[in-house]
Amino acid sequence: MQDLRLILAIIIVFLTGWGVYKKYNVNIVLLFAGLSLNLVAICFGVEDILPKGAKSTGFIGFDLFEQLRLIARSQLASTGLIMLVAGGFATYMDAMGASDKLVTACLKPLKKLSKPYILVGCVFLFGNFLGMVVTSAAGMAMLLIVSVYPILIGLGVSNLSAAAVIASALVFSYAPSSAIAVIAANTAGIDPMTYLIQYQLPVALPAVLAAAVVHTLVQKYYDSKIAPGSGVVEIDTSELDKKKERAARLPAIYAFLPLTPLVLLFIFNKMIYKTVVLDVASAMFMGWVVAIIVDWIYRRNTTEVFKDGFAMFRGMGSMMTNVVGLIFVAGLFAAGLQTTGLIGALVDGAKHAGLGLSGTSVLMSIVIAIVTILTGSGVASFTSLVPLAPSIADSFGGNAADMALMLQFASECSRPLSPVAGVVIICAGFAKSNPIALVKRTFWPCLTALVISLSLAVYFMH
Repeated sequence: MQDLRLILAIIIVFLTGWGVYKKYNVNIVLLFAGLSLNLVAICFGVEDILPKGAKSTGFIGFDLFEQLRLIARSQLASTGLIMLVAGGFATYMDAMGASDKLVTACLKPLKKLSKPYILVGCVFLFGNFLGMVVTSAAGMAMLLIVSVYPILIGLGVSNLSAAAVIASALVFSYAPSSAIAVIAANTAGIDPMTYLIQYQLPVALPAVLAAAVVHTLVQKYYDSKIAPGSGVVEIDTSELDKKKERAARLPAIYAFLPLTPLVLLFIFNKMIYKTVVLDVASAMFMGWVVAIIVDWIYRRNTTEVFKDGFAMFRGMGSMMTNVVGLIFVAGLFAAGLQTTGLIGALVDGAKHAGLGLSGTSVLMSIVIAIVTILTGSGVASFTSLVPLAPSIADSFGGNAADMALMLQFASECSRPLSPVAGVVIICAGFAKSNPIALVKRTFWPCLTALVISLSLAVYFMH
């Protein structure tokens, strides 16, 4: 009977993967997959599917939905709230032009570089720095297309080289602003700033530096194979230029506004200023209010300032539909994998194979990477598997944060390797090329980042 239960669970998992691959709505796919897994568990005699300590409704059929309610309530009160506020703040920074101003300010030293392929590597590093503030890969691409793309083209870099470095610029995202990073931190039960400083940065920095070097060499090599000037394509950036012109008119102080929450969090956290600890959501709200005040002082147009300030709530709403709702159903799916016994079987198999926590984490990272390449999005695969990190880590006597870190980086490094990823399609469109040709340019730098990040994560396992 147990074997049949596991077989049914595996069939549901494969159908879930097929649904994601077919680009059905991920939220609904995971919802019914989670319900189906838990229903299988109930049919095979599992009497309690609710989280530990939760009270049953009295009817196990109703408990299916009570489980979803409890997961949603828990996530919304912790991880979900942080993501809502961070997403809203990012939207407001874009609406008022502060994100564009930050990019413009940071670009000034890069413009002085006359070596085109050295600039390619620097742009990659620049994009990863901006990842502390700009959390959307597509949003990052649009910012860099406006500001960096014309510079690279002007120096003689081919359209594909310029597009490749922009498409892969956000190869890692960082807590506390990144939704994925916040999910990883909260899954592991640690503060997002602790996750950033102790886990992310020691692994990400060497990987990013290595990938930047590989980008420089790879793009120079590919460009040497094409006729001079033949790889340069002029693009229409009229709409994007309007944003650039607006940013140029804003005072320099606007460039610092997106960094306000980060500065506060770097100072007031458990690792640095122990007597006063600031919550991530509180820091984002403070940054929002400060930005509104600064914007009003400069523009003195209350109607327009308040209209832009409301973008905070629009961004929160967008984050709710795009990400926060996903973690609810992903949590239900993960719970189903556990109640059916599939995760227990996986852990037992890994133990018998002598893989340990590091080997199991690498294996799951490879699975996430493959799914991301096939679907173009690492969010679904990451959010559906990362809730399993604590129980798997406990089974091996390890740290859930280590596993969560590897799963996160696998999902992000694999995104620029997918020809169906949104950011790849956007950049290929601007370069007037096809996504496959672009992926050939991103393959080696992103693979380098993936291999180094996973290797270092294993080396630094706590």
